Amino acid sequence: MNGSDYTVVLALEDFVPTGLALVGFWILAGVTARVVPRVGPVARVSAVLIGLGGLAKSTWKLLLAGFSIDLPWLEAALFPLMAVGAVGLVWGLASALRGRSVPWWPFAAVLAVTAGVAAAYAIFAPIFALATTGVTTISVLAAVIAGRRRAWGAVALYVSGLACVLLLVPLRNHPDHETLVMQWVEQGTNTLGQAALLAAAWLTARARTLAPASPHPTPAQEGAVRS
Repeated sequence: MNGSDYTVVLALEDFVPTGLALVGFWILAGVTARVVPRVGPVARVSAVLIGLGGLAKSTWKLLLAGFSIDLPWLEAALFPLMAVGAVGLVWGLASALRGRSVPWWPFAAVLAVTAGVAAAYAIFAPIFALATTGVTTISVLAAVIAGRRRAWGAVALYVSGLACVLLLVPLRNHPDHETLVMQWVEQGTNTLGQAALLAAAWLTARARTLAPASPHPTPAQEGAVRS
C-alpha cells in the first residue's frame, strides 16, 4: 500500500473498527473481572494492548495516506501487541469459565516460545499466527460464556464476527486487493465484524445482570396468593 492509492477518508475509517474492537475487548475484560477479580487488571491491560496494536496500524495508514510519511515500525507493531494482549485476555476468559484463576504460566510459556522461535529464525509468521489464533480464541471463549448465560443473541453475533474476520483472508488475497474498491470492501467487512464483537460483548455482560425467572413461586408469593 502507498499513499497514492489509499485515501485519507479510507484511512480515517480504519479507526472505526479499531475503536469498536477496543471497546468490545474492554467489556470482555470487565466480564472476567466480575467473575474472577484477581485476573481483572491483566485482562484490562491486555484489552488495551490489542487496541493499541490496531491504533498503531491505523495511524500508520493515516500518516501514509495524508502526509506520505511511512513509519514501518507502526505497521509492524500490530501483531506483536495483538499477540501479547490476546494471550492475556484468553487467560482471563479461561479463568472466568472456570470460576477461578487458572495457572498463568502455560499462557506465558506459549508467548515466550513463540517470541523465541520468531527471534531465532528471524521470521514473523509465529507472531502473526499467535495473534490471529488468540483473537479467534477470545471470541470462542466469550461465546461459550454467553451460551452459559443463555445469551443466544450474543453467541450468534460472535459467530458472525468470526465469519467476517475469516472472510478477510480471501479478500486480502484477491488479485484486485490493492484497488480502492476492494480496500473499502475489506475495511467494511472488518468494521462489521468488530461491531458484531462489540454488540456480542455488551450482550454477554448484560446477561449477567438479568436474573432468570423462577418457574416456582417463592414462599412470599405463595403467602400472598393464599391471603
